[in-house]
Amino acid sequence: MKFTFNPSPNYRTSQSTSGIMKDLTECLLAVLVFAVIYYCGAYGASYGLRIVLLTACSVIAALCTDAVYFKATKQDIRQGILTSYSWVTALILTLISRVSVSYYGMIVCTVIAVFFGKLVFGGFGQNIFNPAAFGEAVIMANFAGSYSEDFVTSATPTTVAKASGWVGEFASQYGGFGNMFLGQYASTIGSTSALLILLCCVFLIWRKDIDWQVPVTYIVTVFVESLIVGAITGSGAQAAVYNVLAGGVMFGAVFMATDPVTSPVSMPGRVVFAFGAASLAMIIRWKSNFADGVLFGILLMNMLTPAIDKLFDGNQIKDAAKFRKNVLITCVCFFAVTLGVGASLKTSAEEEDSTAAAPAAATEAAASSDSASSGSSSASGIALNGDFADNEASCELTGDNVYHCTAKGFGLINNMGGSYSENEADIEVDPSNNSIVSITVTNFGDTAGVGDAAVSDSALAQYAGKTLDDSVDSVSGATFTSDSIASMASAALKMAAGN
Repeated sequence: MKFTFNPSPNYRTSQSTSGIMKDLTECLLAVLVFAVIYYCGAYGASYGLRIVLLTACSVIAALCTDAVYFKATKQDIRQGILTSYSWVTALILTLISRVSVSYYGMIVCTVIAVFFGKLVFGGFGQNIFNPAAFGEAVIMANFAGSYSEDFVTSATPTTVAKASGWVGEFASQYGGFGNMFLGQYASTIGSTSALLILLCCVFLIWRKDIDWQVPVTYIVTVFVESLIVGAITGSGAQAAVYNVLAGGVMFGAVFMATDPVTSPVSMPGRVVFAFGAASLAMIIRWKSNFADGVLFGILLMNMLTPAIDKLFDGNQIKDAAKFRKNVLITCVCFFAVTLGVGASLKTSAEEEDSTAAAPAAATEAAASSDSASSGSSSASGIALNGDFADNEASCELTGDNVYHCTAKGFGLINNMGGSYSENEADIEVDPSNNSIVSITVTNFGDTAGVGDAAVSDSALAQYAGKTLDDSVDSVSGATFTSDSIASMASAALKMAAGN
């Protein structure tokens, strides 16, 4: 890889700052238009209109923040707005947010992103954090409760994978990698179409707006680290492709990690920055409470940018050998830590087994707490007397102690549409002790190749002899379907008991 020095964006000889921002704005608008069209087609015109209104709220809030700041500091407002480029921050912030974020949350976080993320540092070119990532972090930390319940989409790929410990096969739930590459699924507003983002990347590189080494280093790092971890955990090569396509990896690599203001000025420094941001994203994704770690990985590396610049301070030609050595050592350290974390990944079922080996008192307390609050997986599995409200299970007596039951699964709970339907089963109950004799699935309405693991003979056999006081194991990678089957078993037992 060729390491050459690149000065700050204001002094690029091949492209002016205004030209860079114009090209970037056009690419962001292209991604925005795609999102509006997709959401209109998949969820209705109200969703597309909401994206437009969220964008308008963010852009207007950004421009007003600029105007107030430049007025208060006695600067020319028009010139200040035109050279602050805060609309770019607003567009990125909108595109990395969910469609369900409230207008109030978007406005407040845009103001915070522009003012505290950029203007207080002296404006464009002086900020130390990526303003859009800073604003999105505020949304995630403080406005999670302000999301609109009227605009609900399906579970995102990172959320689904997170629920199963990032071990398993998940792409089929979204129509396969082809659909994910084209962006035919819901996630954050602008992160889905890998094809469109790649086209934007090629355009920006061709226009010399960004350095190709940064997005390539970021994406390749995610792919290689995920490939090795997938081989270790048994997920295979699909884990590498899934990690690249899911969440904000592609968008972050092209539109955020390439920010020349908040990243190192030298090329070897930027390579280290991209490698570190990608590695931290994987660590956060795999082990933190957040389903995706892209923006936090970038924010953490923003803080390390001065140290990276110092590490690669010197003559870019005379010290090239030393810089290559520093790049290698730094990347190897990131690589080793990331693989160490990834190698410890376990499926939900394995984590449950590990928890079950803890002291009995702690296990019983955790199981009691989880059973009282919901019917989802806990230390003892899925409690049959738990809350399965989302599944909307119902049963009717159709034979001698046989109940025909229906319940929502993954597709219907997450509004996936398409060929998804209710799961149906015939459940025989022993009236002598109100226990399940057998479960026979008569209609499987969830994702073939994934959810059907929860309706296999071995998975259903565990219900034999179970009562409402018992729990069953959730099938890793098919937790929604597991809950659906458990909800029907619970409904049948309650109906048999006269509840």
